[in-house]
Amino acid sequence: MTAAIAIKSALELIGIGLLIWGLLHEKKLIAFEQKVWRILFVNYKRYQRKKRYAKMQKNRDFRVVNGSGTVPAPHKKTHSPSHVA
Repeated sequence: MTAAIAIKSALELIGIGLLIWGLLHEKKLIAFEQKVWRILFVNYKRYQRKKRYAKMQKNRDFRVVNGSGTVPAPHKKTHSPSHVA
């Protein structure tokens, strides 16, 4: 018997053992599957959020800085507000 056949047989026996364990402990297996699904879902959402944030940072306009190192005041709007406090 070669090492490859021995390893293959061992993996098959482990697979059969896990299948039997899964049938006997179905509730634990379902809870584990749901936990793994939540972890994957949260990490995928976090990955998407980081990607969107990086894209926003890349597309953000650069501010013009004067020689003294301070940021100039923003431009005032020319139109008056519709309500007065």
